Amino acid sequence: MSKQINARPVAVITGGGGGLGNDIADHLADDGFDLALLDVSEAALETAAARLDARSPGLKVLTLAGNLSDESVVNKAFKRIEDEYGRIDALVSAAGGSGTAIVRDLSELSAEIWRSVVESNLTSTFLCAQHAVPIMLKRGYGRIVNFSSLVADGLDGPSGTVGARLAYAASKGGIVSLTKQLGKDLGSTGITVNAIAPGLILPTTGRVRDSFESMGAEDRAATAAAIPVGRPGTGHEIAAAVAYLVSEAAAFTSGAVLHVDGAAS
Repeated sequence: MSKQINARPVAVITGGGGGLGNDIADHLADDGFDLALLDVSEAALETAAARLDARSPGLKVLTLAGNLSDESVVNKAFKRIEDEYGRIDALVSAAGGSGTAIVRDLSELSAEIWRSVVESNLTSTFLCAQHAVPIMLKRGYGRIVNFSSLVADGLDGPSGTVGARLAYAASKGGIVSLTKQLGKDLGSTGITVNAIAPGLILPTTGRVRDSFESMGAEDRAATAAAIPVGRPGTGHEIAAAVAYLVSEAAAFTSGAVLHVDGAAS
């Protein structure tokens, strides 16, 4: 246990090495949080920490690399966070993805790919909550924000457009159920549990933005036209939603799933 409790609130962001994690980190830093960033890529974390240090001098940033579907890795990470800060005020579980395997048919979805995607999304979300909650309970306060997806409701179109999307949809649907149940389980503790379900979001930087911008003009226009508001969302819009859910003002919001998808759901 830390000898003293950090003076500023502390937010833990998984997937904090890039993409949406960067936009969320920027917003929460501006809101007065010190940060613990977790990601599978040590190099990405180093880049993120350097960027934050240059952007927000005096900000305390702890970086921890590892596979968050590994219980021993998560256990060590949260012990280090507690030793360093003595508190966790917010956990934002944004790590995960659909994987790199292109699966066009059910027969191509191996058990290995299934497990990898489910563990990357659902298991990591569960493990991080499981290890954050005891630290939050010591102060009777906490905010947990999990990341589901528009794809949890199913995605029309040819298979292969979103990696192993059957496993991805199932894992993101599981995160919705985890969020609703954990919100009920922790209802009287001062800890809220909510989820964000993004649609197509372009972070300030990262693979998703690069992929979208590499498309031809007609394909980009068609993709945007398929969204009722006529454009993809931004990382800043997701970060603003996270900022509300981790705020003290959100004390009566728990077990909710906030769709940030331009009315696509």
